[in-house]
Amino acid sequence: MSDLLMLLPRTQHLLIGVLGAHDAGKTTMLTANYLLMLQGRCLADATFAGSRTLGAWESLASWMRFHDAALAPMFPPHTPRGSSRVPGLLHLALRRKSGEFRDVLLADAPGEWFSQWAITENAVPAEGAQWLVDRSDAFVVIADCARLSGKDRGLARAELLQLIERLGNHVGCRPTILVWTKSEFEVPSAIRESIKDALARNIPSATEHCVTIGEPETFSDALGHIVSISWDGPFSEPIVEKARRYDPFFAFRGHRASA
Repeated sequence: MSDLLMLLPRTQHLLIGVLGAHDAGKTTMLTANYLLMLQGRCLADATFAGSRTLGAWESLASWMRFHDAALAPMFPPHTPRGSSRVPGLLHLALRRKSGEFRDVLLADAPGEWFSQWAITENAVPAEGAQWLVDRSDAFVVIADCARLSGKDRGLARAELLQLIERLGNHVGCRPTILVWTKSEFEVPSAIRESIKDALARNIPSATEHCVTIGEPETFSDALGHIVSISWDGPFSEPIVEKARRYDPFFAFRGHRASA
């Protein structure tokens, strides 16, 4: 967190909260976008302009690269729970052709935090999830199609519905998307519709995206969308201080020349 003191003052920043259960594909989605940007692809109409977490990005990306014939690519390892109350943050600096510049912070947090937070908001193991929800500018909610279509699909649906309902109490007007990861797996229509209904009821402004490892561009489409709609952030209302007539200094509102 001390690194943020050097990073944040230089430009407007975005904190994207990525929420989802264990092994839902959160880290894979983030790492896939990093690898796509290394190929020169844009994210939210912006190009890669640096990172303060290159070591972390490379550590994750090494799992998804071809090294030799004997070592095939694989998914990044599970994000450890640890004891920290603050999630790991991956940083991307993005620059558009117009010169606009943003520091984007992407949360890479363990899924167990969000599963616990969805059940008990003020539980000690959920403090990291609550920290992230309080401070994020936008949210990505992960729906794991493999689990929603497997033998534990009932439990997976219940957990995701709990997470959506809990987030709906906090999201306010902040942009949110639901990402169906591993979309090559077919989710039963009844389960899919129940999740879509919960999303419409609790976070009406949210949109949906599907990603699959077989179509890499779907990863940049999903993350690029949430970064794009969060790019400018909410506009602040002007601060207006009422004149204090009893104090000449505070009553002064500028000099106007006489006609």
